[in-house]
Amino acid sequence: MTFFQSPATGATTQMRAKLNRALAGLVMAGCGIALVAPASAAGLSGSYLAAQSAAARNDYQAAARYFAAALARDPANPGLRERTMSFKLLTGDLRGAATIAQLMRDAGAATQLAELALAADDVASGDYAGAAETLSTEDSRVNALVGALMRGWAEAGAGNREAMEEAFSSLDGDAMGELFGNYHLGLARAVIGDLEGAKEALERTRDEGGVTGRPALALGAVLELTGDDEAARAIYEGMVASSRDERVAASALQRMAQGEPAALPVADASAGTAEALFSIAAALGSDRNAAVALLYARIALALRPDLHEARLLVAGLLDAQGQEEAAVEAFQVVPRRSPLFISAELGRADALMALDRQDEAVVVLESLSAAYPSELDAQLGLAAALRRTERWTDSAAAYDRALELIKPVERRHWSVFYERGIAHERAGDWPDAEADFLKALELSPDNPLVLNYLGYSWVEMHMHLDEAQAMIEKAVEQRPDDGYITDSLGWVLYRLDKFEEAVPHLERAVELTPTDPIINDHLGDALWMVGRKREARFQWSRAMSFDPEEKDAVRIRAKLDRGLDSVLADERASGPPRTAGAEAPKADGG
Repeated sequence: MTFFQSPATGATTQMRAKLNRALAGLVMAGCGIALVAPASAAGLSGSYLAAQSAAARNDYQAAARYFAAALARDPANPGLRERTMSFKLLTGDLRGAATIAQLMRDAGAATQLAELALAADDVASGDYAGAAETLSTEDSRVNALVGALMRGWAEAGAGNREAMEEAFSSLDGDAMGELFGNYHLGLARAVIGDLEGAKEALERTRDEGGVTGRPALALGAVLELTGDDEAARAIYEGMVASSRDERVAASALQRMAQGEPAALPVADASAGTAEALFSIAAALGSDRNAAVALLYARIALALRPDLHEARLLVAGLLDAQGQEEAAVEAFQVVPRRSPLFISAELGRADALMALDRQDEAVVVLESLSAAYPSELDAQLGLAAALRRTERWTDSAAAYDRALELIKPVERRHWSVFYERGIAHERAGDWPDAEADFLKALELSPDNPLVLNYLGYSWVEMHMHLDEAQAMIEKAVEQRPDDGYITDSLGWVLYRLDKFEEAVPHLERAVELTPTDPIINDHLGDALWMVGRKREARFQWSRAMSFDPEEKDAVRIRAKLDRGLDSVLADERASGPPRTAGAEAPKADGG
């Protein structure tokens, strides 16, 4: 789910960079996530070491559990308090984190994260005045941006309109701060019933920074509630046309067509606080501050468990940090009724594939594509999963269904033809594969992946060798550090009996991709043909050590036993050369 889009640049990277700077105090200093040993760590039990290990691999649940066990052995240790609180927040245990934060406050050692936890816990319990007091003190340690947004919502919950307006307006003067401030001011005004004031603030958000995602939905909802259905519809249709958050926008259009009334994105101050924290988490994204983004998103979910956008963000962050099991669980919570259900199921399938639970991933995608036959992403997701599981014919059929949904075919669809071509080629259907590769090149001329795959395939079938060489040379020019494409160039030279020319390219390919069995095998063949037979046998032995497919291993063993000359003689005697399917290039580069 996107938030702000610059109309001048069309990019969110500048926003993210500014946000990173604005949050620097929390990100770099005060969050307690860094793995720095507390002073008395040396005397602690194995729980502390286990917690450190879990934290290093982003296993937040285990880290929270082990840090809590270590803290139980040394309850007054300030470093352990900070870390245990941090990891409780990272797992969504706001109440447990706030309990520790209160101990830190009582000891005069509250950090900005402790104050944040306490303020959020006050909001969760409905004590908006308490939250406002924590966030309003002159010595408040909470980051300025986070504090202003949370304070604005706390004052709204406490019924203090003037203080609410002041809190959000305190962010004026900074372009990034104003975007957040105006968005949440608009939401807060809508919650307290000032729809005209809400529209004015949300329109400023649109004018200053563009409007996408939830800000767009908020403006659309307010426009509907103030009777301007036409303007609201234009916003939703624009979101669909731009392919940004199109499912949620399409859902809004469907609701309007059915005559159902609009609902505000947030209903009260607690949900507004959750929205504020989610806004920041989503803007931070999944780069080097992923743990901080996850922390904010977890607090948002603690305040509003049905904020499915935050659930999806949490799942994506966990997946990106190698916590696929946790990601699967998080994706699975998004209900079918949510416009985000399709995105969640696609994410769940990706996480299952990463866990090597491929059959489960395919089942998820088969169910999704059957339930949503007109959803292109569902069909493409299934096609890709079937291709990865080497169900080539089924994959090609799924790509067929996907292409039926693409009207008109545009340049950006080259990859669909390319991927279907791979499925056809591996299924042994070369005429259809070749047609798809040529169509992909028509849509994306000089694309290095397509040039390489088609050129390599022609080489393997001893077809169009001069043209194949020219295609692969063009691919190498564009991706000189791609070992697979460099291998393809060496191999076409080998097929053209240009053995001396082939060797340096194949040596370079092995240097770039040293553990690929086929590339090592190719170099071995070329070395044999230039008389470097001892080195050739060494390369074939290396190829065997990298676990080649059995059909390739059989041939490599034969070369090690009898030499390449004997193997080639046997192959010439047994029939025509092998087809492309016998040794396909890598789909992502060679």
